[in-house]
Amino acid sequence: MKKFTKLLSVICMLAVVISMFSACSKKNENPGSSSGSSSAGGNTAGSVKELYIYNSKGENAEQFTAMCKAYEQATGIKVRSFSIGSGQDHMETLRAEMQGAADAQPAIFTIQGLKELIEWKDSGAALDLSSVTDNTEFKALVDAIPEGLRLTTDGTNSYGIPYNVEGYGYIMDTQMLADLIDGDMQAAYNDLVFCSYEEFEAFVKAVDAYIKAPSAATVTLNGNTYTFKGQKTGLAENLTGVFAVAASEKWTYGDHMLNVAINAVFPNVAAANSATQEQLDQLKGPFSAFARALDLKTSYAAGDTAGAKRGNDFIVATNYGYDSTLQRFVDGKALFMKNGNWVAPQVSALDEEKASRLTFVPVKIPLTQEDIVAGDWTVEEFNSTIPVFVPMYYAINANKDTQTIAAAENFLIWLNTTEEGKRYVTEDFQFIPYNADPATTTLSNSLGQSILNFMKAGKTLSAPYNGAPASWGGDTVGLEIMEKYLTKETWTEEDYGSIADYAISKWKEMMNQ
Repeated sequence: MKKFTKLLSVICMLAVVISMFSACSKKNENPGSSSGSSSAGGNTAGSVKELYIYNSKGENAEQFTAMCKAYEQATGIKVRSFSIGSGQDHMETLRAEMQGAADAQPAIFTIQGLKELIEWKDSGAALDLSSVTDNTEFKALVDAIPEGLRLTTDGTNSYGIPYNVEGYGYIMDTQMLADLIDGDMQAAYNDLVFCSYEEFEAFVKAVDAYIKAPSAATVTLNGNTYTFKGQKTGLAENLTGVFAVAASEKWTYGDHMLNVAINAVFPNVAAANSATQEQLDQLKGPFSAFARALDLKTSYAAGDTAGAKRGNDFIVATNYGYDSTLQRFVDGKALFMKNGNWVAPQVSALDEEKASRLTFVPVKIPLTQEDIVAGDWTVEEFNSTIPVFVPMYYAINANKDTQTIAAAENFLIWLNTTEEGKRYVTEDFQFIPYNADPATTTLSNSLGQSILNFMKAGKTLSAPYNGAPASWGGDTVGLEIMEKYLTKETWTEEDYGSIADYAISKWKEMMNQ
């Protein structure tokens, strides 16, 4: 009997142990457990200590950090983010982060399209998202990316989730225009959008003359005549120049403004990436036109107390860097600032009321019809719209372990499909979602809504500069312009041609490196 009792006790103890082990296993499988597990579509991220995200857009750094904290609170997974400074080149910093041990590298990193993808694809760091099959929600997210927005090298693979949709042009405060023009501000704005380059150039010079000596002068926009107010009133009293220019930021003219001209020959990234020598020669006219437009912009720049002049001081970051130029525009020193809707959170932080009045005027360049060989654009159409594109993509680091990769997938699902994630994109970042329908989407920020209006109208330009060699734009052409021409008081026709020739020769030189 004693032996039987002892045996029964042992059996009972074993049953308790098995029961406890089973309970622990079930607890660890729970996606909402405190262990940090997370699952989506049947794929389990496991116990991930930390998800490190590298963000290449400094303009939303504060909001990005807050978004990561919200995800951490929602899932229990710790998220660490790093955002570069506004206007900084992110590639060198990203390369440094990716050179360490795999467990110290970011799990998610952002890259600017095809020109940057090649480096990370060739190194094996970029995961082909089309190969993911065990996470059904993530697979659905990848498969739903519109073909024209996919980050692909062959049309079948897919290496990124679009960050957002962006656009850029000359940002303008509509109240400033109302304080300049004695008449219908909305009509004047509409005609600014559709006016020719020659009319725009005359308008710029007329505004400059008005700043120096206000009078009821007239100007023609899109064939319609407008009269300036007889004396400065309202915001117009603050003007010191026509354009707020970040002369020390090479990317603003070496990438974005130059991209407008590239659209005349290459309709998209893929076309630019496969450019022939003959096609590059066709850029001579558009690049010369770009140089002329840049001459106009930098000749009528705003300073703190008076107009700015090209010269050595013009390219000093403390004088005409990104932040000081933004502040100059917010303070009403300039009518226009070439920038994109990504700047909306920064403007809101400085002047929320001004941010609510901002809109875009297209960057106009003096093209001829012969310059435009891509698509069926007329010069008038080309100069009446803006570039709209995916600026960068979230890539997943293929060097990470499977649990971290799964956690990265789940983060991107949350950001792009949940109400909380989408709210951060549209309201806190003030972005346009890459999958937004222009016909039905309404945004709370004025710059995003302005881009949607251009999208609704039909044609928009693209971002073929992302198909140029990786360091060709800002680092090469932009640097040449900054050091050789923005320090020069007067430009000539010969200078326009020299800038064009340099840009073309460098593209040819770098395209096969």
